[in-house]
Amino acid sequence: MEIAPLSFATLQVRLVEHLRKRIRNGEISERSLARLTGISQPHIHNTLKGVRALSLELADVILTHLRLTPLDLLSREELTQYLSRTSPHRQVRLQPVPVLSGLLGLHQPIPRKGPHREVHTVPYHLTEAATEPLVASLAGDPEMEPLFADRDLVLLDQSETARTLVQPEGYYVVRTGDGPCVRALRRQEDTLFLISERHRENEAAWPRLTLAGVDMLDIVMARVIWLNRRRRWEDHVA
Repeated sequence: MEIAPLSFATLQVRLVEHLRKRIRNGEISERSLARLTGISQPHIHNTLKGVRALSLELADVILTHLRLTPLDLLSREELTQYLSRTSPHRQVRLQPVPVLSGLLGLHQPIPRKGPHREVHTVPYHLTEAATEPLVASLAGDPEMEPLFADRDLVLLDQSETARTLVQPEGYYVVRTGDGPCVRALRRQEDTLFLISERHRENEAAWPRLTLAGVDMLDIVMARVIWLNRRRRWEDHVA
């Protein structure tokens, strides 16, 4: 159900109605209300009759002395609707993605889907175009710090297109003789260069893999499409 907009003007009208009701029920009189708030009785009378508008200042004075809050002017149904409403931030659709068991990194076995089917939720728009997305936890890799750090989570796209069309701004999971690792890539004909953050500006230090007679998909395992930094204790400053 759509929630009606709630304005200050609406609250002012509600407060006047609340006062009229209490006066009709004999809970309070115009004289006692004037004495309690320090506002003249004629002013109170004209406000309740609609001759004078209820100013914000006067409304605050009345609320304070009657020990009311704006929430007291809402019905239980309205309160429930407002408390359970969906904010723009809550409207983000989340997608559960399988989490690989083990760590992704050099000198580590290739992580696999665990027997307990652990999942991690990520924004749906990140997975919408991905093929069989997976989440992996990274092992520490000094070559990629500080961009990628130990135990950071990455979302992986296994799409064949993403793995074969290397983008200069992308990061990929690459199978090497020392195990899988995350690297930026650059392809020149049948040579694939592996670029770390530490040696990004030093082309001579880039390891290379030959693609001659090799299927690109056997080397490039996935593209990294999202990074979730793990917040470590030392990240918190005083």
